[in-house]
Amino acid sequence: MKYNTSNIESIGKEYYPMNIITEARSSFRHVVPITGDIGEIYEYGEFVKILACASEGDEVYIQLSSSGGDFNTCDYLCRRMDECEAKITVEIGLTCASVASAIALHAHAWVICPSSTMMIQSCSHSTGYGKESDVRARTHFVERVNKEWIERTYLGFLSEHELNDVLNNGKDLYFYSDDLHERMPRHKKYRQECSDREVEEIIKYWKTQDTA
Repeated sequence: MKYNTSNIESIGKEYYPMNIITEARSSFRHVVPITGDIGEIYEYGEFVKILACASEGDEVYIQLSSSGGDFNTCDYLCRRMDECEAKITVEIGLTCASVASAIALHAHAWVICPSSTMMIQSCSHSTGYGKESDVRARTHFVERVNKEWIERTYLGFLSEHELNDVLNNGKDLYFYSDDLHERMPRHKKYRQECSDREVEEIIKYWKTQDTA
């Protein structure tokens, strides 16, 4: 492309076309190690603040190596990750087990090392104490919460047969680096399709409201 001298601004010895706009932008990369057992929600205040404040141009890079831990904390962190505007990348460590695997699957991208593994299982709980009816009610409650959470988290990564093994047969599923390389793109595609369907449903709803 040629420029006339009237379209060029001279700055020192450098020449810049006048019709090109240059913008200076700043972004941040937050590196967050999540290692060891996943504890209480209050222990992750700094991480939650990063998720809340990070903007679209930023990246949150999570170094994840955990054998699992508190179910409530995991669910809370996954919801905060879903709300985060920044790109979230999870580096999957040698141990990414139980609820830690859910944190990994809520990322946008993954770093899979030769030593990376993942283990998926149903949640563990105690029926507690009290009247027999109380124990039954508690068991029913946990069973439903666990089933819906497992399906919501792992559909797209696990097959229907594998989901049944986890939920009904109490089986622990193990995945290695090559398995993760194969399944993660499929999981990402499934999540995008779900997101697209949700947007379509919202648009359809508002269209019906406009015509009402």
